[in-house]
Amino acid sequence: LAYGSFPQEESDIDNFLSFYRMVPNEVHQYMAIISLLQHFGWTWIGLFVTDDDGGENFLQALEPMLYQHGICSAFTQRMEKIARFDMVGEIYDMLDRYYVGVTNDKANAFIVYGDSLTLTWLRSVMYLRDPENKESASFRKVWIMTTQIDFILLSFQKSWDLELFQGAISFTIHSKKLLKFNEFLQIIKPYWNSGDGFLKDFWEQAFDCTFPDLLMQDIETCTGEEKLECLPGHVFEMDMTGHSYNIHNAVYVVAHALHALYSYRSKQRAMVGSKRFELQDLQPWQ
Repeated sequence: LAYGSFPQEESDIDNFLSFYRMVPNEVHQYMAIISLLQHFGWTWIGLFVTDDDGGENFLQALEPMLYQHGICSAFTQRMEKIARFDMVGEIYDMLDRYYVGVTNDKANAFIVYGDSLTLTWLRSVMYLRDPENKESASFRKVWIMTTQIDFILLSFQKSWDLELFQGAISFTIHSKKLLKFNEFLQIIKPYWNSGDGFLKDFWEQAFDCTFPDLLMQDIETCTGEEKLECLPGHVFEMDMTGHSYNIHNAVYVVAHALHALYSYRSKQRAMVGSKRFELQDLQPWQ
């Protein structure tokens, strides 16, 4: 059960005959991208994709469709998913490659394919190349994001100028408001569950503070009374996002399936003289 639109290798199909996604297959959005480009007459585009199997599959599917509809790619920039370089020179070479693509004057629009950290990484390299945003502010491009991308920023990036991405167009995933979810976010505290290490880590990242047991010099102490609704939207969204809604649904599907399974088994055990139902008799699709 996948809660996101993750790439699925052909070899996985044989191993997981009952593979199920909580979102539509990402292939469906490719035609939507083509329609959007045609509607606005954007016939020259630039492509930024992650340098992995998912990015390669994206290019193999989209590029023939672009050609068929008279749309040309001015460039294709593959972006490293994890930046680990031993040589400083390699980092600057990479920054220069990215910057050449972003400042390309032929492209009418940029299509970005990746995950939640792709834009964060792209903005990071642009910041290091042009920290005062003097050069980047001199041009404007339309950024088109695929559904996998959820715009997030890490704590050290909160003060960065995001004008580069203003006017971006994003394909979104279906979401729905959940009863009492917003109220829950307004009252949640990081110390509610002593075994929940994630919540404390998130709290420190979001509010740029640290709890007393991890006190560090020159860093504000977390009180635990900070309010999530006070955070800017690019740091934390109070509304249920499409990605969060998919995770919510995936958890509920698993919970209901397990409940139904064990409830049925309990009833079978209570029946005297009946053939006992064994879990090992289940097929994967069941």
